[in-house]
Amino acid sequence: MAAIAWQHGGLDAAFALAAAQQRPLFLYWGAVWCPPCNRVKSEIFARDEFIERSASVICCQLDGDSAGAQALGARHGLRSYPTLVLYAPDGGEITRLPCELDGELFTSAFDNALAVHAAGSCASGALAAALSGERKLSAGEWSLLSHYSWDTDEGRLLGSRGLAPTLLALVSACDDADAGARLQLHAQLATAGKDIDAEANAALLLKVFADARLARANMDILANSGINLIKYATRREELVAALGEVAARWADDFWLGAPDRLMAVRLQMRLGRLLAPSQGLQERVRARVDEALAQSTDPYERHTLVNTAVSALNDAGLPAQAEQVLLAELPRSHSPYYFMLSLASSAKRRGDTAAVLDWYGKAWQAAVGPATRLQWGVTYLSSLLELAPQDSARIEQARAGLRADIAQAGADAHQQRNQAQLQKLNWGQV
Repeated sequence: MAAIAWQHGGLDAAFALAAAQQRPLFLYWGAVWCPPCNRVKSEIFARDEFIERSASVICCQLDGDSAGAQALGARHGLRSYPTLVLYAPDGGEITRLPCELDGELFTSAFDNALAVHAAGSCASGALAAALSGERKLSAGEWSLLSHYSWDTDEGRLLGSRGLAPTLLALVSACDDADAGARLQLHAQLATAGKDIDAEANAALLLKVFADARLARANMDILANSGINLIKYATRREELVAALGEVAARWADDFWLGAPDRLMAVRLQMRLGRLLAPSQGLQERVRARVDEALAQSTDPYERHTLVNTAVSALNDAGLPAQAEQVLLAELPRSHSPYYFMLSLASSAKRRGDTAAVLDWYGKAWQAAVGPATRLQWGVTYLSSLLELAPQDSARIEQARAGLRADIAQAGADAHQQRNQAQLQKLNWGQV
């Protein structure tokens, strides 16, 4: 089976190769334990069409736990896992792509970004032209902006601009229907519905929900944030019913990946609870979770599938079943320490402080990689300080262990994600 030809030798070497060969560079920044990263691997990177397209660019993956990765992340504006960036041969960013798209839509967005680059433009150039009105944007440029990963921007495209006003300005300037609809959805979320016409919001949402193609093109936004979008609009019952019908189609769409189908089931359940909670919804969620897990064999898909299943079960009011799923997954997971955090959260909801601390401690002990160990260690020590401040021996043991992890991470301990984690604690406590 063909696979992406990831370059070895590090990010700097990949940039040098891209410059030497005058080819764009595609960068994947992620972590082994991250559920969205595992979804990207199973849903996008394993897709034949994307593998074929990837042959036209230099591909580099940068794991957040690799040596010096956090310093590189700081240099290149990489923080959230995963971040997917397409660079020009000279190192300038073409665009950042959203990880939530399914394989088909991601490949299309990837193709469009390369086409826009070949035509001499990029996200920053398109944004500047759109905001200044200096020229008319092509359909490809509008699509590029509407599919930009605003969540992982880190100021690279926005600079000092605010996200909400920028999106609103793009909506006003956009003359492409599909891109305009997607930008409006982004704008509604960025403004949290403030100073936005709620009736106009409702009209847009009903238009999107009624158009199967348009709804499918924005499935990533609707599946993750559809509930919030409805809250920012009038005609809520009508919107709930319309989005529920869309979610029902996605839940049974054979062409979607198992995690996305289960996400649609979760959306159905959450929409149903807005109107009239019923036992039938719980049974449906439980049955679909059992079915999805029974059929899942790919470790990357399964990792994100379990994460979605646990969220769906908890949302459905089935915390005991969610915990059973987590416990059953620990022996087979490639990153069991991630699910141990979920078990700690489960214990916290039921008020079992001893179990909370036990699971956080086990998660830290099992964690692999310097950045991951720092994040898990800070979580454990913070929980001890909050929940068991009288346990001085245990706290000091955790401090000593975290100091050892900081020393092991070296200079990278004070970069990007690592630095953000350590700032959660007072330095005197570390």
